[in-house]
Amino acid sequence: MHPYMYNPQLPRWLGRIKVPTLLLWGESDRVVTPDYGRAYSRLIPGSRFELIERAGHHPETSQPDIFIERVSRFLEE
Repeated sequence: MHPYMYNPQLPRWLGRIKVPTLLLWGESDRVVTPDYGRAYSRLIPGSRFELIERAGHHPETSQPDIFIERVSRFLEE
């Protein structure tokens, strides 16, 4: 039996992403741990992975100011 949300084709699809990609992850995410975000980032060419401290699975709601700042900075680069 495969784990929940298992998709064996995900690495193939992530490797096809050709646009600048920022993966923001809550440091305390208990649904999908930061290790998954790091792994996804390694599969997306040129992507950037950043942790948001004191944030869980929804960093956009638990740390909205930091989330917005990180996204804004990424978009300005």
